[in-house]
Amino acid sequence: MNSKRPNIIYILGDDHRAEQLECRGNPVVQTPNIDQLAREGVLFSNAFCTSPACTPSRTCHYLGQWERKHGINFNSDSSVAPQAWANSFPAKLKEQGYFTGWVGKNHVPAGDGGYESGYFEEVFDYWYGNHGHSGFYPKEIPGAGVIYHNAQLNTQVEIFEEGALNFLNPRKEFIENAAFPLPRRPEDKPFCLCVTFNLPHSHGTGNMELRPSDDEIYKSLYRDRFRDVPIPDTYISFDKISQPRVPLDVYNGIYIPSYDYVRRPQFLKERRVREYQTITGMDRMLGRIREELELQGLADNTIIVFSTDHGIHHGEHGLGGKCFLYEEDLRIPMVVYDPRLPENRRGQVREEMVAVPDLAPTMMELAGFDTPSTMQGESLCPLLNNQDTQWREELFVEQLMDIQNYPRSEGVRTKDWKYIRYFRRMEDPAQANRKFRGTMNNYIDCLSSTLKDEQPVHEELYNLKEDSGERYNVAPDKSCSDVLEKLRTKTTELGWKYREDENPPLTLPV
Repeated sequence: MNSKRPNIIYILGDDHRAEQLECRGNPVVQTPNIDQLAREGVLFSNAFCTSPACTPSRTCHYLGQWERKHGINFNSDSSVAPQAWANSFPAKLKEQGYFTGWVGKNHVPAGDGGYESGYFEEVFDYWYGNHGHSGFYPKEIPGAGVIYHNAQLNTQVEIFEEGALNFLNPRKEFIENAAFPLPRRPEDKPFCLCVTFNLPHSHGTGNMELRPSDDEIYKSLYRDRFRDVPIPDTYISFDKISQPRVPLDVYNGIYIPSYDYVRRPQFLKERRVREYQTITGMDRMLGRIREELELQGLADNTIIVFSTDHGIHHGEHGLGGKCFLYEEDLRIPMVVYDPRLPENRRGQVREEMVAVPDLAPTMMELAGFDTPSTMQGESLCPLLNNQDTQWREELFVEQLMDIQNYPRSEGVRTKDWKYIRYFRRMEDPAQANRKFRGTMNNYIDCLSSTLKDEQPVHEELYNLKEDSGERYNVAPDKSCSDVLEKLRTKTTELGWKYREDENPPLTLPV
């Protein structure tokens, strides 16, 4: 292996479903560069998020923790404290001499004041990003769009691509912006660059306008394949729902309007075409990044990760959005490419259950540093190296956001079974479909209450070996009572493992 510290490029999509890659068998979308990355690296075919919502999952990515530990969600009214961020993998790498960069969407509130604190702008050496949604045309973000105003193009992928290429080429003319000066990357330092998209999220794909200035990808690609765009096997259109997936007193079925495209098959196909277009745009960006790495003589020592925060429902079981513990929301794409791996370890497809919190300790080990004790995930390095290792057989998953009508839930997934238990909603019903905030006390309480004295209001059990589509809840089936009881106990056991204690998380109020 190269004795120099490796560079790292960490790319995240947004609401990117696991099967929306050509190398995962999608019959329409073209992702030649991601596919090549998988052929030359390692593809994880059973990769999962542990909290299927943007903010908690992205925090899991960087801190290497479960939400029970980090305590960050949309309804937590909190941000990552500097002491906690200091143990994120970007911060630890910076501490060890790495030059760190951020390009694109940030959905992790951090510092005193959260998104308004200016904390990420301070701790990243190169900041070319925005907080919250980026939209398809980032220059038009109210207030925050100023950072992108000198970019050559107007669309998200291309603006973020320009920011990433500027980062990589220390001799290139940089975007001049007095408010947000962009420093040149020192050529004598290793680097860590985080590139984070707001695509194929509905806030991006729902705002595509087919403007004359848009790249042809975003205007015509896949339009001739509209009939071939697949509809999920378990899809139910809105007018065909005879029985709600979850009892109405647990979840009333009302989701925010940005997910209305799941209501009819033709609307879903249209949205899928737009998602495929933006994914292919992201794929093209990856190809150009790799070309730039070759030009800069960095390709042989730069690790590339491609993943996302979580999946999303496309009308399966009549559901839209995410924030459920079903496969559609939990499964994610994950490719780890390390050019230092020998040929016989490249092109692996690993089937172990790996999870978002595993990536941060993996970055630390690949860079050659000790993993902070605060990280709860397991390094993927033994799997990358094709070593015999005992891997997890149960994965704890949680959904603690109780706004947008979603119920709180938690559970365990094994190779053959999935158990989910739901808890009563705490939100004020008047918050539904409005700009909302949660209640800090309720959120902190539920980090422990669901594991001790709070009783679930609904339970589900799925035999994934026989029912991969999670069609039949067998929790009421007496023949499954032993499995049900075992997974109830395992959920509590793993929940406490990742909660660690009942002290409040290391966060700041917002």
